[in-house]
Amino acid sequence: MDPIRLPERDAEPPQWRHGVLFGITLLTTLLAGTSLDSRYSDLGPLDLLSEVAGHPAALWAGVPFAFPLMFILLAHEMGHFLTARRYGIRATWPYFLPGPPVFSLGTFGAFIRLKGAIPTRGTLMEVGANGPLWGFAATAAVALAGFLSARWGYHAPADLGADVNLPLGYWGLQALVLGDPRWTQTLFRNPILLAAWLGFFIQGLNLLPVGQLDGGHVLYAFARERHRWVSTGVAAFLLVYAIFQPQWLVWAALVFIVLGLRHPPCLADDVPLEGKQVVLGGAALVMFVLCFMPSPFAGFN
Repeated sequence: MDPIRLPERDAEPPQWRHGVLFGITLLTTLLAGTSLDSRYSDLGPLDLLSEVAGHPAALWAGVPFAFPLMFILLAHEMGHFLTARRYGIRATWPYFLPGPPVFSLGTFGAFIRLKGAIPTRGTLMEVGANGPLWGFAATAAVALAGFLSARWGYHAPADLGADVNLPLGYWGLQALVLGDPRWTQTLFRNPILLAAWLGFFIQGLNLLPVGQLDGGHVLYAFARERHRWVSTGVAAFLLVYAIFQPQWLVWAALVFIVLGLRHPPCLADDVPLEGKQVVLGGAALVMFVLCFMPSPFAGFN
């Protein structure tokens, strides 16, 4: 336990906007999942909306995609939230970000806001790493459910419209459960597996050692003096890499323009990490290796 701990505070109460954003994101991910179903995959965005408006039961087709994806996002954010609460850090409930169903698969993710300083780097390590740790566990569970469902006969191909490369964690489970060693595929066997692929992708992005991303928190906890240099180097690499892989251009711009490269100090930066916190940071590095994809979409350049 860190020697410096903030006094316990009442939990930040959920606001109406948290529920509204969650509901809208659930709807947009359901629409995205419905658009993946073979019965509706040929419909354009407006035709899909018209179909759902006339036949709301069509949204049930989106459940195998939307529910697992929302579960992964919620698990990730609650890992942050509950850890922050355990250390008396005031935090908001998760904000879910809806997105256009056809172009973003219904969501741009989710986030929480910490409304207070972090007492030590050890606490920062736990708050930062527990989000992707919980998210990784949820993603692995969803992937296992998807692979077992496919093995037991649930085949409802989901197509992203491009060949995709598989993260190491997804590939390992696929090889273990299905005996399939392919690193690239065009169709996911069912929407559950597409949600799992996205889950691994999300954990990998969040673990990039940049700014105040989860990976940035881990980096600062391990080496606060080198954080800005490493963060700047990684962001610059992404920008250069985008020349060869344009799929990273938007993310590189987001890092430089929105997320930033700095990290605020903790209240007592000189307090060293405990052993369990070092282990947690090591686990975060392993998760990054298992989740991060340098080129998510094969042949996209």
